[in-house]
Amino acid sequence: MRRSLACLFPLFSLVAVACSSSTDEATSASSEDRLTGTCATPPDVTRSLFVTDATALANFPMKAVMNQIAATGSGTGQTGQSVYQQMMDTLHTKAQGTTTGPHCDDVLTNGVPSINGFPVQCPRAEGDLSTTNPFSTGGDGYIPIGLVNRFDLAPKNGATCGQHRIVYGKRSGLTNIFDRVLIIFEAVLPNPTPAAGLVGCLPVAQFWDDLTNDNDAVSRATKLKSFYFTGLPGFAPVIAASHYGIGGGTGTGQIRANMFKNATGQDPWQLREFRLSLTACLPDGSGCTLVANNTSVATNPFGTLFGGTDATSTAFQNKFIGQVPHLAAKAVPNVGMATPGIDNAGQSNEQDQTNDYLVQGGGNTAFLTAITTKLASIGRADLTAQNILDRATTQSCAGCHQLTNNKPIGAGLVWPPSNGFTQIDERSKLSPALTTAFLPARAKVLQGFINQNCPGVPPTPAGGDPGTTIGGGVVGSAN
Repeated sequence: MRRSLACLFPLFSLVAVACSSSTDEATSASSEDRLTGTCATPPDVTRSLFVTDATALANFPMKAVMNQIAATGSGTGQTGQSVYQQMMDTLHTKAQGTTTGPHCDDVLTNGVPSINGFPVQCPRAEGDLSTTNPFSTGGDGYIPIGLVNRFDLAPKNGATCGQHRIVYGKRSGLTNIFDRVLIIFEAVLPNPTPAAGLVGCLPVAQFWDDLTNDNDAVSRATKLKSFYFTGLPGFAPVIAASHYGIGGGTGTGQIRANMFKNATGQDPWQLREFRLSLTACLPDGSGCTLVANNTSVATNPFGTLFGGTDATSTAFQNKFIGQVPHLAAKAVPNVGMATPGIDNAGQSNEQDQTNDYLVQGGGNTAFLTAITTKLASIGRADLTAQNILDRATTQSCAGCHQLTNNKPIGAGLVWPPSNGFTQIDERSKLSPALTTAFLPARAKVLQGFINQNCPGVPPTPAGGDPGTTIGGGVVGSAN
């Protein structure tokens, strides 16, 4: 029988005293016991990891989400619709712009529109959505297609409780393959007691796991609505402006878009990332204007950095060698990398080779040699430098969504496929990559973490590696 939260959290520093029957009994539990105990229910991925149930999704109209983001961030009466329109207007040039927010040609590098110093397509056809109603029942409106538990992305030191996402698809995509836009709200949920470490996030893990045991679809839907819009006791609601990029860094979340509004044949499939910020605040911090900024795409190094011999490229390649052990992981779900923000591109193209890092760096003999040397130093003679560059491609948005479908990545591993450009489509169909690889792995992480904090088992200690996730990946990795 699962422990009560009252037992777990009278004082986080006293968890072991309050819940363990004895120190000797606690320390005698084997690692196998911790992973097979009765504290956690083996999660049903459709209830506890990736929810596509229509009853639950009905509680997440995009209007409600956007309005809550606006209400929790704006001090000027902005609406959810106005924030959305301003976000899409960032894909217009200033001359085309329909809002006063930033535009894609505000910053030029060598005379070319750029983000983070790297060139971007400007404008995009999706900029025209800045004059549409995203909450309509017509083709420009959005429908919720998935709720995603990414507790596995919580860092081991418990700085946050992972990401908790909502995915939307533009209605037009149901019938028109040339008018598809998917938007995913990737909120990072703060740990209200970071000094307690990751155990402070245990109620979040248990919330998701408990949904597996709830056989009432209406009850599960109600619980999910409360978690996202109101918050668990002691926790902030998932949906809050501050959880989508305000302040920057890996612990603040983001909004991502996978776009193919291609009626004219000019715009390829492309992924972009947006982060919110506050501007024009009064001296007391009130009255702020909420702004959506089109930013660089995390874990998407600009392709030419892999093959270049200039100082910037060389510096990137030297840093990249440190990611080889993460990329050399022995299981698909653990393959990962995290690249410095300074090296990340402003877009991720799914229909060209700009994010194919083997194509970009495959002729760089010195770089390949350095990777080979690093592989030898960690005892991975079963991998080649080319395998590592293919694995790096899997970590870019374009690689994960399209470029590496069914690609062998060395040591007997094959990267699992998407649905073709998406990991979930407008009808909530999940990709083979999710169903066969990532969701089963995330289920084990969720169950394992809860069981590590069962009665009679020493609780997860405070501290832990801030650069590694509870899922065993590197903090900042894309998958």
